[in-house]
Amino acid sequence: MGLIAWEGLGVPIYTYGLVVCAAVVLGASCAWVSVRLRHERTAPLLDLLVYGLPVALVFARGGFVLHNFAQYANNLGEIFCVWHGGLSFYGGMLGFFLTVLGYSVVHGVSAWHWLDLLVPAFILAVVVHELGIFGMQLTMGTPFPADVPNDHTLMEYIEYRYRPMGFENMLYFRPIALYQAGLQFAAFVLVSLGSCLDAHRRRPWPAGCLFLLGLGLVAAIRFGCGFFYLNAHPEALLPLGRLLSGGAVVLSLILFLLRWRSRPRFSF
Repeated sequence: MGLIAWEGLGVPIYTYGLVVCAAVVLGASCAWVSVRLRHERTAPLLDLLVYGLPVALVFARGGFVLHNFAQYANNLGEIFCVWHGGLSFYGGMLGFFLTVLGYSVVHGVSAWHWLDLLVPAFILAVVVHELGIFGMQLTMGTPFPADVPNDHTLMEYIEYRYRPMGFENMLYFRPIALYQAGLQFAAFVLVSLGSCLDAHRRRPWPAGCLFLLGLGLVAAIRFGCGFFYLNAHPEALLPLGRLLSGGAVVLSLILFLLRWRSRPRFSF
């Protein structure tokens, strides 16, 4: 799968952009189902999409630029050329989260409630994103030795042009993006079951716990799989990706415990 899917009127259509669009469409569809299951009005969801997607685009671009600022330092105008590619998926997710918080404050609704409602959609979007990354061979795990026997071990063949410097002779790598997609899908199923209980008013937890559980699972999977990334810097104890995901795990755990302590007490 090439980086550019096709060109129209001289404008390249990037495969990664199509992957992000697919993640957004499927995530929005999942969110619509969650809204209908809870018999909520769809108007707030439409508002969140109208406001949240442009904000997410800005944060997605900003996250990519900050992470790769060296290539923009000598030409700051290139920062605004989004049609040249360069988006951070997780930066876009952060932008959408902040939109939900801002919308909740302005309209006087519970942010925890809406985050609980939307968390299955967020995780499904992550799954689609990881599958796209796997298909594009953008994320590689550590390599297998060249003499690995054909014992049906799960591995990923990387095309020569995508192999990083120093690994040109290595054919097979651990399919780390596929591992993450599978684990994230398991998290999606778990959180979706909790969402169904929530929809039937049978939840034994306060609002926000479902979102924090989903966030913690996604971050923990990203943190654990980060140790098998090929581009992990061995001299760094915690590279940026693992530092951020590890921090998200700790933060979500602390907030989960605080929310859990506020649950209603039942007497039997």
